[in-house]
Amino acid sequence: MTRRLKTMGLAIALIWMALSPAYAADTKCAECGMTVRMASPFTAKITQGDTRLFFCDIGDLFVYLRKKGLNNARAEVKDYPTGAWVDARKAAYVHAEKKFRTPMGWGIAAFKNADDASRSGAIMYFDNMAKALK
Repeated sequence: MTRRLKTMGLAIALIWMALSPAYAADTKCAECGMTVRMASPFTAKITQGDTRLFFCDIGDLFVYLRKKGLNNARAEVKDYPTGAWVDARKAAYVHAEKKFRTPMGWGIAAFKNADDASRSGAIMYFDNMAKALK
C-alpha cells in the first residue's frame, strides 16, 4: 500500500506541474522568436479572441504593439514582485537596464502598485513608455 500511495502522490505532483502556469510549456516570442520563459517576471502577452501571443521581454511587447498598431489588443505584463498578470495599460513601469537584467536587455519591469515601482526607480506609464521606446 505504501508503494501505491507514493505512485499516486507522484502522479498528482506531475499533473499539478503540467497545469501550473510556472511549469507551462515555454513558447516562442512573437517579436524576436526567442524562447519565452513563463516563470520570468518580464514575460508579457497579448490576447485577441482565441489568439494569445507571448513575449520574452516587456520591451518586445511595446515594439510589437507599435509595429502592428494594436491599440485595442488586451495586453498584459507580469507584476515584478508577485508574477501575477496585470493589465499592461494600468501598470507602472521602471526602465533600469542595470537593475533589471531582462531577456532582450530592455531593462523594463512592470508593477501593479506604483509605490512598489517607485522603490525601484522613476515610474513611467504605458503611453510614456511606448513613446520612450520609439
